[in-house]
Amino acid sequence: MNVQHWLEEARPGDPSAYETVICKACTRLHFINRHTRKLLGEKE
Repeated sequence: MNVQHWLEEARPGDPSAYETVICKACTRLHFINRHTRKLLGEKE
């Protein structure tokens, strides 16, 4: 299921590439890469 969520843009030199997001669809915690907009472990 695709769910939309707004993420703040990654700043240059920001060491934390991943942001934690609580999913509105499944209520679980997900890690989203702010540079690539992909989930942690998601294949390209």
